Amino acid sequence: MGLVRLRLVALSLIFVIPTFASRAWAGKNDLQLLNLCPSTPSILKVPECSWVQRQPDGSITSVVPDLNGRQDFRSLMSELGVVLAPRIPSVAGTGGMKGFQLSFELGLTEISNHRSLWNGVEGASATNPYGGPRPDPNLTTVGAFVSKGISLPPVPTVELGFGAMHLLDSHLTSWQGYAKVAIHEGFDDRPLPSFALRLAVSFLTGTDQVTMTTTSLDLLVSKGFALLKTARIEPFAGLSWISIFASSGRIDAIPSCRATPSGAAPVGSGSAYCASFSFPDQDAITRFRLLAGFKLKFSVVVFAAQYEAFFAGSSQSSGAKDRSATQSALSLSAGLGF
Repeated sequence: MGLVRLRLVALSLIFVIPTFASRAWAGKNDLQLLNLCPSTPSILKVPECSWVQRQPDGSITSVVPDLNGRQDFRSLMSELGVVLAPRIPSVAGTGGMKGFQLSFELGLTEISNHRSLWNGVEGASATNPYGGPRPDPNLTTVGAFVSKGISLPPVPTVELGFGAMHLLDSHLTSWQGYAKVAIHEGFDDRPLPSFALRLAVSFLTGTDQVTMTTTSLDLLVSKGFALLKTARIEPFAGLSWISIFASSGRIDAIPSCRATPSGAAPVGSGSAYCASFSFPDQDAITRFRLLAGFKLKFSVVVFAAQYEAFFAGSSQSSGAKDRSATQSALSLSAGLGF
């Protein structure tokens, strides 16, 4: 498997996935952070964000998210970060310098869709967030990944991987890459497992509402066994530390704003009767996960399954606490390994 073919696969991920995603799936899971602000009647006689403060003449003095809003934003970034975090099902072994794998993944991740933090998506009603439609309790992602073993003396065998994961019913795509270093691998004829460290990073695209980068540091352990002399099965497990870095974009606080309280032609955000805001910058959101699964290989065909449990969030930033719930995820992948 030469470098030319590897480059062609990588280019296909870069161009095909986002094009297919943007045309086929877009909708209720896209971010709409203005929905995190409760609506209230205004002096303009239309519902608007309760964080908007106006003068008697209707001009806006400030738009400042309250504590509940800031906590919902941090918690939403935490749960969404988990949905799109790097989670390539992988054993501790690297496959050696000649190892190469192409795989496709289907994932389901649990979210606390009934809670106010998930008001911040298109699938929640801005005027009736609790009685209106809600996002699904399990979000579905699809992805494609390539990985290649390399040698970097005197470091043990290293595996590099790249791919993308798309959230269905949205424009959101998480671009991911990782480096896995084998601490100890091989010894298939002895009762000794393989160990590896994996550092991964992902970048979110498809929205101007937030900028999100997620990193994970994983400790993996696995042990392979021959199966019926024709296949090989390798159970694996791991522990991860995940860091989510999220920054809010500018959000239009009055999407239907008009130039005067009495009503005139809509104007731009420079009007005294229109405003935008952003949520405060967030310190790193930290989450921890346990994972377990197995890899099954028959000739060059590879199947893998992985279950993950994410502990509830508790980190804080400027008084705003991550109130995300415990989450679980299931990933299934299939591909070709050489």
